[in-house]
Amino acid sequence: MSPSIYQSSASLIAYLMRESGLMRSPLLIFVVLASASRTAMIYLINETAGRGGPTLWLFLGLVGSAVIMLASTHGSKMSGVILVQALTHRMRAKMTQKLLDADVTFFLGRPQGEVFAVFADHIPNVASTTLRAAQILQAVLLLIFCLGYMIMQMPSAVIVVVLALLAGVVSFVAVEKPGMRAERARHKAIVGFNDSITDLLRGYKELRLRHSRRSAMAARIDDQVQELETTTVRSERYFSYGNIAAMGSLAATLIAIVVVLPTVAGADSVTMLQLLTLVLFIFAPVEDMITGLPAIARSAVAFRIFRNMEATLDDNAEAISARDVVDNRPAFKTLELRGVTAHLSRNVGDTGTARDTFTLGPVDLTLYPGQSIFITGGNGMGKSTLLQLLTGLRHPDAGSIYIDGVEVTRDTVADYRGVFSAVFSEFYLFRHLFGLTEEERARLQEHIVELGLGEGVSITGDEFDSLSLSTGQMRRLALSIALAEQRPIIVLDEFAADQDPARRTFFYDVLVPRLARAGHCVIAVTHDEHCFDKCDRLIRVEDGKIASDEMQRPVPQQAG
Repeated sequence: MSPSIYQSSASLIAYLMRESGLMRSPLLIFVVLASASRTAMIYLINETAGRGGPTLWLFLGLVGSAVIMLASTHGSKMSGVILVQALTHRMRAKMTQKLLDADVTFFLGRPQGEVFAVFADHIPNVASTTLRAAQILQAVLLLIFCLGYMIMQMPSAVIVVVLALLAGVVSFVAVEKPGMRAERARHKAIVGFNDSITDLLRGYKELRLRHSRRSAMAARIDDQVQELETTTVRSERYFSYGNIAAMGSLAATLIAIVVVLPTVAGADSVTMLQLLTLVLFIFAPVEDMITGLPAIARSAVAFRIFRNMEATLDDNAEAISARDVVDNRPAFKTLELRGVTAHLSRNVGDTGTARDTFTLGPVDLTLYPGQSIFITGGNGMGKSTLLQLLTGLRHPDAGSIYIDGVEVTRDTVADYRGVFSAVFSEFYLFRHLFGLTEEERARLQEHIVELGLGEGVSITGDEFDSLSLSTGQMRRLALSIALAEQRPIIVLDEFAADQDPARRTFFYDVLVPRLARAGHCVIAVTHDEHCFDKCDRLIRVEDGKIASDEMQRPVPQQAG
């Protein structure tokens, strides 16, 4: 076993011992009982055969050993299942919390398919190693007990069994390294397949508009499925070679006991029968032990991928967990961007190097409550990046953000986001009403009616009955949620683009002025030039810079 493989397997076992609670579980007691009772059965069977029939105590001993063996085997199985499921739950919950606490940069640069693979494949694989390790421990204990008994019967037979086991382990180690390489290739195939299925589910409309696109997608998925099949078969083939060699060594042990030992050691027929009974009785557990080694090798690969993602999430974690954040900041006086800059890489080539870069900033901007601010500019000029910086979803590469004169840092950015509600151009609408208070839900229902969604949208319990809505209706429903939160700053990115003329008129002439009068700072990205006179302040963004910042009306008195 190469050092890296050995270290991965050792780290996996250490992690399981620490996280699974194995040492505090009754599983270990059941494992010892199962091994000891099986050994007792072998001894009692041989004693009965050697005496030509059972005595009362031998019979009772056989029955008792059988009952203990069956009960402890069942107990070890169920205790192992409980441990595995509990560990799977904890690992998934921990990874979920790390994702929820992760900085936005993680989501911008991580393939979704890899996250799916960790949750659906690697975490269960790692957790199930707890049960495999217990099974291997049971086989090892049984082997130790039986070798002790075998020494009493015929010491030379112990040498044969030990040599056979060593041959099996050596055979497994010989094929483990290429098998683990194939397992890593299988992981890459799973990630690619998951990404393609995500594309299929999200782009089903575009796929149906062009047959060649749909055919190309089908061909890509077929290639990925073929690659997944090939790598899985290759991995199984290598590990199967090791299993066959190990099982062959056990079969050779049986042959040696029957053919070699009578000649070399002069064993009589009774001793031979006892040894064969012993070897046959331990054959299945030892086979489970050897066949469990490939499973641990696969789990070591899965564990390494799992830990790498954990490390990446830790590196991209925000300083304060969302559990410690005050969700709604009641008000603010000023919000300032001072020399804020962000560098973006675009058109990344196959080599992983950027062929084009874009810089937003430096941006100097001060916002006040009670203002309606329209932001306009051409596509790719930096408007969306500016909103990400403003709302704390992206950390500036240079410069700082201040709210009421206090600098926003990585330690306080989660609390700072409580100032904002937003409907981004690429928004996501949850069917479940996550996190909304009863008061907010009551306001949500009022805004649903006000925005013309009363007949198509209803709330039952904690979720919407249906989200079968047009794009414009979905955006209005997202706006209803943002309005229900009543946060000091409301950010709306191209909200009016999907609305009919009547809804646009309501948005510009009624809703935005009303929110500003109520003390909210409304920031709307728009290209509707005929409505530019309806805001208090118009900001134009060109080539990553604020080209102009024009006051359409005086700063409201409440802004100070």
